[in-house]
Amino acid sequence: MNAEAHIQHINVNVDDLATAVAFYRDVLGLPLDPTPDQGFESQFFRINARQQIHMNVIADARPFRAHFCMELPDFMGVFARAKAAGAIDLAPWGRVRKLPGGKMQMFVRDPHGNLIEIASVAGAVIDPALFSDELVEPEPGVYRMAPGASVGRHETAR
Repeated sequence: MNAEAHIQHINVNVDDLATAVAFYRDVLGLPLDPTPDQGFESQFFRINARQQIHMNVIADARPFRAHFCMELPDFMGVFARAKAAGAIDLAPWGRVRKLPGGKMQMFVRDPHGNLIEIASVAGAVIDPALFSDELVEPEPGVYRMAPGASVGRHETAR
């Protein structure tokens, strides 16, 4: 393993930059980063000192289950904002849940169809009332499908 290797950025394509900026800035809480003129609409977001999200207004197909994961310190705040925005997507990977190792996990879909896994940081304070929300599994666990099962775009698995 190379200790110096890391993901410098991920790229997402969107249909409307203003709507996308509002979601990533206001719902996920990511700060804007300086963005070069690339000849098309784009915006960079800062994740941390070494990582970014590059957002481009370029038409492209959006996958159903493929995603990237962000570990965010304010899981409860992101949950509340994502729920208010109607962005929590249960179809691809099930309800919001506490994983056996203790971290929380949820999947949100940005306004342009990109799927993002949101994980809590280790030791994050999680309000116990969260587990009574209909979007949340009441008991810790992982998403499971029966061997050989194929869950399509319009079906959900628990």
